[in-house]
Amino acid sequence: MRASCIAGPCPFTKIDSSGYAQGSRNIAVSAIDWSDTATFLVEAEVFHDAISSNVRELYPVIFGQALHFTLPHTQEGVSIEAEIDGAPMVFPLGPDLYLSWATCTVRTNGGEERTTVYRCELKPGYGF
Repeated sequence: MRASCIAGPCPFTKIDSSGYAQGSRNIAVSAIDWSDTATFLVEAEVFHDAISSNVRELYPVIFGQALHFTLPHTQEGVSIEAEIDGAPMVFPLGPDLYLSWATCTVRTNGGEERTTVYRCELKPGYGF
């Protein structure tokens, strides 16, 4: 489980995630801000081991012209699947994070559960 401030005066916020118990189905997070309105994002992953496949399907969070998603730092072969005019299309990101329709950036969060956070912002003329 991850909780983070994504917009507003983030340096003036505090997140208390002590209400989260490992392995629990319930998540309790408190977010406090001391200034203007701030926006927080809570993310949680549910998965189970499969013998035949390691494919994970994650759905991005879309804010305006950008989509955000996180993956374990060991993840390989990252692709974005989209439907264009009713036909499914797969866009592999590759090591250079190149997409003709978006500019993507990546950062890795430290700590116990290292994750990689992807952000892809649409180029002019494209829309979701």
